[in-house]
Amino acid sequence: MNITTVLTSAVTLMIPVLWASLGETIGEEAGVLNIGVEGVMLSGAFAAALGLHFTQDLAVSALMAIPAGLLVGCILSYLYVSRGTDQIVTGLLFNLLALGTTSALYEKYLTGAGQILTFNQVEIPVVSRIPIIGSAFFNQTIPSYAAFLTAGVVFYLLRYTWFGLYLRIVGERPDAGEAAGLDVRALRWGAVVVGCTLAAFGGASLVLIQTGGFVANITSGQGFIALAVVILCRWNPLWIIAGAGLFGLADALQFQLQSVSSLSGVPHDLWLAVPYIVTIVAVSSAKGSRYPAAVGVPYRGREAA
Repeated sequence: MNITTVLTSAVTLMIPVLWASLGETIGEEAGVLNIGVEGVMLSGAFAAALGLHFTQDLAVSALMAIPAGLLVGCILSYLYVSRGTDQIVTGLLFNLLALGTTSALYEKYLTGAGQILTFNQVEIPVVSRIPIIGSAFFNQTIPSYAAFLTAGVVFYLLRYTWFGLYLRIVGERPDAGEAAGLDVRALRWGAVVVGCTLAAFGGASLVLIQTGGFVANITSGQGFIALAVVILCRWNPLWIIAGAGLFGLADALQFQLQSVSSLSGVPHDLWLAVPYIVTIVAVSSAKGSRYPAAVGVPYRGREAA
């Protein structure tokens, strides 16, 4: 088993989860638990595949994730924030809606759709020659580099700017935030819309750096993995890179281990479950993780009191 090959594959496989986890972190910091992140990823993946089918342009296809993320972000913000619906039930129903809708549209517009295209790898000189890890981390696609850069930006925004401070206030004590003059609903709306846009990029990256096309249920639960990664890494965008990397490594290893002759008797479905089992074990072993106090609790505001 070639370690560099495994690491290269792990980095590629972690990127969709990394994008989605960063988006979910922003929403949860503001007090919104977006269980519908799986459906958001599906929407982004379908939008990218649709763009790829009609334009054959990878850049345009990647940008298609933005309107998709904005649209579903506005829908979910209206339900979560403005209407104050139960966030868990609403998110689960949205996942089912997104799965059904994208599957139906796939059958109508994308079945047997043309040429498979993915982003080419871009090598960064000098550092890509570092033994073992150089090729794995510094010979990746543009969406992969963008995901790591975004993690740093999100970390800075959440920890060192007024935006992050305000989000944490409305995620912990929205009543105190409103008393201080903050617009709780506007901040939560913004957090959900931005978070959904990042998660949509996660879905798009599945198409644009891995499969080259769309299939029904392409995310296969990776949105739920993103939810787990956020908890495991305690809402820290830099640690989230490591959490997403754990999933990517487990996913890469299950592909490699399937080719080991002594393990040929292991059922294929069990190998597919390995990344999810590893993530569940990691989350259950984590101690001290605590949701922001107001996560999942609709805020009606003083006028509703």
